[in-house]
Formats: sequence, structure tokens, C-alpha cells
Amino acid sequence: MNKKICILPVVSLVFISHISMANPDVTSREYKLLLEPSLFDHASEAAQVNNYFSTLKPIIEQAIARDVTGTMSLDKTRTVKFFDTHASCQLKQLGYAFRERIYNGNSEVTLKFRSPDRYIADFENVSSPTQGAKTKLEADMGVKGSNPFNVVYSHSTKAPNTRTINNFKDINTHFPEFESTYGLSDAVPLAQVGNLTITEQVYKGAHIDLGSFDAELSITLWYAGTPLANTLPLIAEASFKYEDNSADYSKKVVQRAKLAFEGMQTINAWNATNATTKTQSVYQYNPNFCTQ
Repeated sequence: MNKKICILPVVSLVFISHISMANPDVTSREYKLLLEPSLFDHASEAAQVNNYFSTLKPIIEQAIARDVTGTMSLDKTRTVKFFDTHASCQLKQLGYAFRERIYNGNSEVTLKFRSPDRYIADFENVSSPTQGAKTKLEADMGVKGSNPFNVVYSHSTKAPNTRTINNFKDINTHFPEFESTYGLSDAVPLAQVGNLTITEQVYKGAHIDLGSFDAELSITLWYAGTPLANTLPLIAEASFKYEDNSADYSKKVVQRAKLAFEGMQTINAWNATNATTKTQSVYQYNPNFCTQ
């Protein structure tokens, strides 16, 4: 007996999920190298900065086969203070830093989150409704232990400030999304980290030709309090950075920047042997601040 075989059509259902994915643009790239503080003193820091620059300039030019132009001179002197909760350092535990800079009598506060993952850094909402506030996602290249090219991403906003920093209300007012995320009460007191007031001397004026971008070179010196003539800085740092709001960096630009940074690391006579970040140095200034 003949049997009829009925072939049923097979229907494939393909479900396409439209998931919103983050692709954060790194609009600023900064390369940072700590220098040996004992090679600088307040009385002759300008000459010492230019001695370093005279050594650095031909090394970078040879490394990238392009020019380093300009001269280094004092660009600004600022006061810097960091704030956190005494004995617990809640901001530090969350991966944040909060600082105030005062320049020519004007205060500016910055809330910064740092992470080795750029997506995690970008997802932290540091936006501010304060007029004149500016936000950026930055890649910070530095040296960590035996790693000569350690990358950390920072998401930060700086905002003009007229408040006296006393408690979390002074953070929450500028950064309401931070308050919404972490719920730290306005009344939680803030203290100056390590009771340290920093005098910051920033030298600028030189640029590195990376091709389609020029990188701005800076030498930054941090002193504890008001420096006397023979005072040595707590921290000395050489850095260069370049920025693009569209993050449209070419292969040649980033390659030259890496070569320039590698060249900086060869100047052993100037480089610090125990490198750490400026923020870490502030917290280490009084190691009991976060525990007692």
C-alpha cells in the first residue's frame, strides 16, 4: 500500500535583540611619568625644569623623527586640596577622588572616577548642571612596577565653585547624579585628605609634533604648603597630552606618542624609582587619614 508522506514546512524564527551598547570616546590621552623630586627645589626650579627639558627634547625628537618646539616657563601657580571622609575614605573606596583647585582666587572642583576598564569608567555618571562644567573621558598612560605602559581610564568633570567644602552637600550640589547613585547624605562631613594643602607649580610652553596632533608638554611640581627657597617638592611629574572631541586618532599619532613616552623612560638620571600617582601620594602623605 502506498503511503503518502506529508512534509511540513519548517519555520525558523530568528529573534534579533537590539541591545544598546556603549562605545565611549576617549577624548583625551595623557602620558605621565614621575621624576625624582630631589632634583628640584623651589629657588631654582625654573632652571631645573629647563635642564630636564634640554635633556628630554633630543631624545623624543630622535624617537619619533619629528620636532619638539617651544620652551618651558611657569604657566600657573595653584592651590590644590583633596577631600574625603576621615577614618573611612568612602570616596577612595568607591574609586573616586574629589579635589579643589584655587587659581587667582577662583575655586574649581573636580570629581574623578578611575578604572582600568574604559567602559566601567564611562558608565559612572559624573555630569554636573553647574554652568561652565566640563566633562572628559581620558586615558592616563603611566608606569606601574615593571609595566612600562600601564593604562587607566578616568571619567571626570570640573566645575566652577563658590562653595566652602565642608560636607557631601558640596559634592552633591555640583554632581546630583553621583548623589542619586550612591546616596551619600548631604550631612556626611568631608575632611581635607592628610590635612595637606598643595602648592602646584605648572610649567608649559613646549609641544611635541605627533603628526595630525600636537601634544602639550607639562612639568608639574607639588609642594606641601607654601614652599620656601630650598623646599623640595613632594612630587615632580613630566607629562604630555593631546585631545580630540571626536577621538579620531590615527595609527601614526598613537604610535609616535608611545615612542615618545618610551624615550622619556630612558632618562634614568631624572626618573623616580618608586613611581605612584599624584592622588595616591596625597593619600599616602598621612597614611592614618583613612584608618584613624
